[in-house]
Amino acid sequence: LTMESSKFSSSRGHVIYVRDMLSRYQPDALRYFIAVAGPESSDADFTWSEFKRRTNDELVAGWGNLVNRMIGFANKRFDGVIPQPGELSDEDKEILAKSVAALTSVGDLIDAVKLRSALQEAMRVVQEANGYLDRRAPWKLIKEDPADAATAVYTILRVIDNLKIALAPFLPFTAQQLHTMLGY
Repeated sequence: LTMESSKFSSSRGHVIYVRDMLSRYQPDALRYFIAVAGPESSDADFTWSEFKRRTNDELVAGWGNLVNRMIGFANKRFDGVIPQPGELSDEDKEILAKSVAALTSVGDLIDAVKLRSALQEAMRVVQEANGYLDRRAPWKLIKEDPADAATAVYTILRVIDNLKIALAPFLPFTAQQLHTMLGY
């Protein structure tokens, strides 16, 4: 692992101290970056711009956005209770199945010590879940068809619960907070 294309060297001051890093960033952001961009089978270069880009574009905009908008919506519209679903549509069943399958595929990749691939697989399902949520748009459905909105919220909260488990090896602090937020 190099930093900004140079070897780490504490004597030359070319170093990142974990204490300093953790005083500025959450530990899960560092764990995420190391897993997704760190050395696995070849050299890797740490850059601050890539760390910030991946944290903001992938972790915050992808996973954080999915979780925050749905937990917030469920709290506001369903008093923090996971709503009872109506009949699940094919699209609902499909995204649920993908999130369940991710538990196995991510676990298998972790067992094979393919951590980057495992994290990429989990984040692929996060992207698909965001797409599902954008298409279903329960914030619009709630006005026209509250029962269908409840089904969409139920579905995405189950998907989030599954993804929380798949991402826990990489984001343990976030997973625990989410575990509590989901009422466990």
